[in-house]
Amino acid sequence: MDVVSILQVVGYKNSRKTTLIDNWVKELVSTDKVVSVIKHHGHANGLNLPNSETDSMKFFLSGATCSIAVDDQTIQMHQAKNSWTLQQLVQIAKISEPEVIFIEGYKQEHYEKVVILRDSKDWETLQYLTNIVCVIVHGDLKIENYPMIHIENTVLLKEWLIDWIGGDKLEII
Repeated sequence: MDVVSILQVVGYKNSRKTTLIDNWVKELVSTDKVVSVIKHHGHANGLNLPNSETDSMKFFLSGATCSIAVDDQTIQMHQAKNSWTLQQLVQIAKISEPEVIFIEGYKQEHYEKVVILRDSKDWETLQYLTNIVCVIVHGDLKIENYPMIHIENTVLLKEWLIDWIGGDKLEII
């Protein structure tokens, strides 16, 4: 059975979810960890697709449900499906054999979560999420009953992540 640490990072728009995950990815990769990221694209306009003149996009736009372009180290995949479950996306992310998978978004899913709060109004709706393991705050917001770290405290954020990975927070998938 494969073992991987899976952590969701949730919050509202402009709470710096992407910045936090990007910093954590860089930190973990610098220690030779293999990391995958799944990001929910919540914008109504959909994803920007590559140039339609590339061979892989020609196949995709012609109706192939999956088109994969490959070189020696990288794949680029376009896959159409009416809806994706997070579990299906985790299985795709597992192909690269990560030790850690970060998930940006998917607030209602069951994985352990870091919640980023811009203000107390964010907490009013996000405190009801399941499996919150840490709250990251902007400003001087105070939240009880959870480890709390200020968004600018990069040292504590790094220490928390390393502790989380090194502890018993491994999920068998």
